[in-house]
Amino acid sequence: MVVMEQRIREIDYTRAICAMAVIVIHVSAGYVEYSDAAYYLNQTSRFAVPMFIILSGFSILLSDKNKSLSAGSFIKKRFGKILIPYLFWSLFYFTFANRHGFTTTDPSSLLSTLGKQLYTGTAYIHLYFLVIMFQLYFMYPFLKKWIVEKPMVMLSASFIISFGMHLMIYLHALQIAALPSIGVPYVILFPVWIFYFVLGAYIAINKETILQKIRDMSLVKLLLVWLCTWLILIMESNATQTYTSSTKPSIMLYTLFSFIFFYKCMTYFMKIGSKASVILQWYSVHSFFIYLIHPFVLSALAIATPSIWATKMGLWLQLLCTFLLSTAITHLCSRFRMVQTIGGVYHNPSERKKRRATMEA
Repeated sequence: MVVMEQRIREIDYTRAICAMAVIVIHVSAGYVEYSDAAYYLNQTSRFAVPMFIILSGFSILLSDKNKSLSAGSFIKKRFGKILIPYLFWSLFYFTFANRHGFTTTDPSSLLSTLGKQLYTGTAYIHLYFLVIMFQLYFMYPFLKKWIVEKPMVMLSASFIISFGMHLMIYLHALQIAALPSIGVPYVILFPVWIFYFVLGAYIAINKETILQKIRDMSLVKLLLVWLCTWLILIMESNATQTYTSSTKPSIMLYTLFSFIFFYKCMTYFMKIGSKASVILQWYSVHSFFIYLIHPFVLSALAIATPSIWATKMGLWLQLLCTFLLSTAITHLCSRFRMVQTIGGVYHNPSERKKRRATMEA
């Protein structure tokens, strides 16, 4: 029982790292064209969204493995947690973007534009992720039996599908191949991401074996391999100028070894035991709300004090302020029960001390 809890904590800590990495991607994106530091930060953090999907597949199968929910019950349960937040935040960001001139929509076409953005996940830069999760959640009840009974077949098939999609999107970006227009961004389609989701589920099925193998690996050797995949990504992105993309073969390679490397690092972190573990656990619990709120914080900062961010220290100041304000807003909102409706986690103050004591034990 202790071992299982420990492994779940390690996964949770990895999720917290992903939440932080998403913020790094979006902050550094504004500086990447003229700052080497921003470029390296941006590319280093590119594992974030793919790894979020790996962790989603892991968590869903782990929690659902011994349950016999019907497909309808599962979809209703999961959609209830993501549909209302998606609608709320899409409307929120649509209004915010039009109000502050990030986008301009003709008043006569407001509803049709909003409808299209809801359909394509383009109301703001990060909401496409929720559209991807809609598709994966919808498919999961129908794929679960195959994933459980024939995991290697599903893993292999999903890899071929996702790798093929990543390759085609990559070749299209390089103008080597042309993809037909389908009315929606290719990056929101589930085949692009299905491998990560199935991989997470596969790890959950074989968690004792796979996670123990990672624990037994040499941290130094893993670091060297991870650095090699990082260098491949850094050089490839620079050579092809595809540094804004998270859908290409080099990202797949980098994400896989990032998951292994970070999980291994978290096993060492577990042994240290400190208040830092409480902080990481908090970020893990609130990762979804942080994901939803941080672009607003970043954009609001850019509007309020544009001159500050144009300085040499602008990148680091904006990164720090976005982290701190996103954290503060999330912490404040977690005190209100209604935050659960829009993707947050409510913490009853009377239960916090008990939970904190448990995490520190």
